[in-house]
Amino acid sequence: MKYLPLLIAFFVSCSFFAQKPVLHDLKDPKMHAGCYIDGKKNPVANLSEEGGALFNFKGKDETFPSIKGTKEYPEAFGNKTYKIYIKVIKSTKVEDSCIEENQYSIKIIYKKKAYFYTKKGMCGC
Repeated sequence: MKYLPLLIAFFVSCSFFAQKPVLHDLKDPKMHAGCYIDGKKNPVANLSEEGGALFNFKGKDETFPSIKGTKEYPEAFGNKTYKIYIKVIKSTKVEDSCIEENQYSIKIIYKKKAYFYTKKGMCGC
């Protein structure tokens, strides 16, 4: 009982710290011509879905509509919980094909906090 105030203080302090959002592999990446960000086994993002991009933050694939990008991050997608800003920082064309291997800088705004990631991916026809 004497530790109850300490326990309450611990739980209250934990609620102020948001967990870093995790990009999970897509369950159904809907592979077709377009741009993808690599995951472990499947892509973590399909940037070429009609009306937005496909991401999986909470264990299920969700389409995030396009939103206005910034000067630094021209591609952007979001909903009420997440704002995802993406830019290509390195691009290499694969010889004798229409595939480009890209390195992406990703900025995710979650609970008013920014999280930064660098991931590899590709665009193709």
